[in-house]
Amino acid sequence: MSDGLLIAAGASAACGSAALRFAWSLPKRSPAWNSAGWGLFALGVVLGWVSAGAWGTAVASLFGMAAALLILAYAAGSAPTTTNKASNRRAGALPESGEPWQLGRRIVTFLIVVLVAMIVSVGLALAARGLVAWSGAGDANANVASFFVMPLAWTLLAFAVLMEERRAKQWRLLAMSAVPGIVAVIIGVAA
Repeated sequence: MSDGLLIAAGASAACGSAALRFAWSLPKRSPAWNSAGWGLFALGVVLGWVSAGAWGTAVASLFGMAAALLILAYAAGSAPTTTNKASNRRAGALPESGEPWQLGRRIVTFLIVVLVAMIVSVGLALAARGLVAWSGAGDANANVASFFVMPLAWTLLAFAVLMEERRAKQWRLLAMSAVPGIVAVIIGVAA
């Protein structure tokens, strides 16, 4: 029974890659095909877990990744070669000729993303540690939870801050994210 579930999990994950490739090749976005592709991945995870736990999920994921690799290799090999010049579109990383560098704005953005978001993520890690310790886990487990939360929170905060176009929204996002850390520090000092 578990071997059949594992085979079904791998097939589901592989079909998920195929469905997503088909969805992304369409001229317009297709929510149905995108949902089908991600749903097949989710089904592969569930079937793999029921079959053999984390090992089954890992095996199903390997089938999905192998199918994606084959699909992408085929797409790369069959793509037409062009003699067109590469696109000259810019991501806004450097100014066009004659435009001001706006170094002050760039440095402030860097400091917000690197320093402020890091400090806020440390606060979130402290809040996670306090929550895990409060739930009855040992000190080692609470420390591991905080070590897990800090880089993850920093990454997500950096991404979210960089996606905001206005400085006020960036500060608002950081301020809201700092609340759990501030509460954790106040409770820790008071205890």
